[in-house]
Amino acid sequence: MTLRMLMVCGLLAVSASVAATEDYARQFQRDCSSCHGRKADKTAFNKAPPLITLSEQQAVEGMTAIRDGGENSAAARAKAKLTDEEIRGLAAFIQTQK
Repeated sequence: MTLRMLMVCGLLAVSASVAATEDYARQFQRDCSSCHGRKADKTAFNKAPPLITLSEQQAVEGMTAIRDGGENSAAARAKAKLTDEEIRGLAAFIQTQK
C-alpha cells in the first residue's frame, strides 16, 4: 500500500469514529441526560453514581445488567431497547465527558 492509501484509510477511520461519537453524544443527550445530567455527572434516582466516575467496563456491565435484569423501572425502560453495540458506544462516549 502506498503512503497516500494509508493516509486515506486513516482519515476514513477517524471520520467514522468522529461520526459514531457524535451519534452516541446525541443518543446520550436524548435518552440519558435527563436523569444522568448533560455531562453524565449527576446521581440518578438517588441511586446510580455519576456515570463519569465509572470505568468504561463498569458502565457497560451496569447498563447491560439493568437492561437484562427484568425490572420495571425508569432505568430499565430507558435501557430496554439498547443493543450491545449501543451500550459499548454510550460507555465509550461517557468516558469522553471526564
